[in-house]
Amino acid sequence: MKLISNRTQLVANIETVENYLTDGDLSEKNILLNLIRKGKCLVAYKVDKEYRFAPSRFLGYINNQLNKHQKSHKEIDGRETNVLISRVLKEQPLIDEKLESKYIKYCICLGVQPSAYSNRRYWFLELEEDFSDNRELDGQFPEGKIVERIHKSRERNSKVVSLAKKNFKLKYGKLFCEVCKFDFEKEYGKVGSDFIEAHHTIPLSEMRENHLTSVNDFAMLCANCHRMAHKTRPWLTIEKLNSLLK
Repeated sequence: MKLISNRTQLVANIETVENYLTDGDLSEKNILLNLIRKGKCLVAYKVDKEYRFAPSRFLGYINNQLNKHQKSHKEIDGRETNVLISRVLKEQPLIDEKLESKYIKYCICLGVQPSAYSNRRYWFLELEEDFSDNRELDGQFPEGKIVERIHKSRERNSKVVSLAKKNFKLKYGKLFCEVCKFDFEKEYGKVGSDFIEAHHTIPLSEMRENHLTSVNDFAMLCANCHRMAHKTRPWLTIEKLNSLLK
């Protein structure tokens, strides 16, 4: 595996890490989460006041992919990649209490417990603009864009969402918002038939490792109630939304 030699190659690998976390299959997500939580040297990159973290062992190789990374696992030496990343960023990785605190918070938001390693070191990198897939998000999630992307990918899980809607319709005879009872078909006619948003009710930080999304994880909500559910932390439950609705 060839080592990186410039900032562009490093940033491309950071984007790959984000894409695996948000759009990869369960195995890919778990591998990356494990690399992040076990990382001893990480690149702390800041975008629009948000701090994210990526493991140096993955970032140090040109156009790295998980299949290549896993096959070469025994050959990968963090000391080798660390030298190249230090050269590219023109700084050495340092112990930093502020970044350590933000790293722990980042891990918790991703639903993983960071290792008990006490001397983690960080490089700092500030990106001028976010990656294109993140710029499209509306910022509903206080935890950050990565958590929002992961959550939205669950709500786009077409097979599970379709089954959840089917089960809801079998139970109630139609689709409507579980909070305000808004019925799209009643209000919009045929164009609103079988339309509703599926809200994934379990925050990423509360999921157990290897959690598989099921039909029981979804609630049927209109767009307004869906946004209100994500308005605060912890998320508002369906019961709480019902009690707040005037």
